[in-house]
Amino acid sequence: MHGKQTSKESKKRILQSAVKLFARQGYGNTGLRELSKEAGVNLAMINYFFGSKKALLKEILDVFFAGYLQVAGSELSSEGELSVKLRKFIHSSINFFETHCDYLLVTISELPHDDPEITEYKAKWGKQMVETIGALLEPVAVDSTMKKSIPPVIFSSILMSMMASRFLFNPVMKQVQPGELAELSNERYADIISAIFSHGIESVYRTKI
Repeated sequence: MHGKQTSKESKKRILQSAVKLFARQGYGNTGLRELSKEAGVNLAMINYFFGSKKALLKEILDVFFAGYLQVAGSELSSEGELSVKLRKFIHSSINFFETHCDYLLVTISELPHDDPEITEYKAKWGKQMVETIGALLEPVAVDSTMKKSIPPVIFSSILMSMMASRFLFNPVMKQVQPGELAELSNERYADIISAIFSHGIESVYRTKI
């Protein structure tokens, strides 16, 4: 039992170290020897558990997307009005992003565009998110100007970008307006995004949310 527990802890430590290094210095700039030093394990153990650095990246993507999809499925499938479900989803997603911030940073920023395998891997998860969100928004996804249906993938990508922006740009924006961002809670941020996404920027300014 002790051996199994040690192996489990070592695998977890490798994954946590990979997330940390990938998020801070990039997937391409992180070597397995550096990772083994950060995790406090030998190189052979990384290969034993994951096989390659790319497999580690896929594991990180799995953890993030599985959690995000669980949030979406839970909040968007509940009963209630569309605006209420969206607000719950946005609040829960932002809280999930905060507790998995490094996973978010890696998922958003680490996409080797010259690697079709990783692109395809992300796309498989992305399709599930689009299906989940699209099923909810499809009845109202009509552009009043163009008189055409808006593809669910547009909603999904815009919404995720808005929610993730707090964590992607926060270090810089804190220096731009340190006081305001320091006082901006996740709940307040989620309310702002919910209002913009549901009612539009003009409506938000009129109601002074």
